[in-house]
Amino acid sequence: MINAFHQLYKGRVELEKVRTEEEVRQFIQSELMDEFTHPRARRTIETKYGFAITRIKSSKLSSEEQKCLLDIYKEEYEKLSTGYEV
Repeated sequence: MINAFHQLYKGRVELEKVRTEEEVRQFIQSELMDEFTHPRARRTIETKYGFAITRIKSSKLSSEEQKCLLDIYKEEYEKLSTGYEV
């Protein structure tokens, strides 16, 4: 799963240090909350989730790798959008 994540975000230097599932989940939460963007230009969690789904589905990852990442993104999206652990 971590290898698939690195393939999906190839070239992003800050992600080279990501080695655990927990670190992947932390990055996904930050990405969904658009923390890497200036506050005035941030998009909604729903929009960022849609972008992530599109990115995963259009990637060259195997179907199994895509499903794994889609499941993790869905879990993290649900945590953030409901405020509860899944």
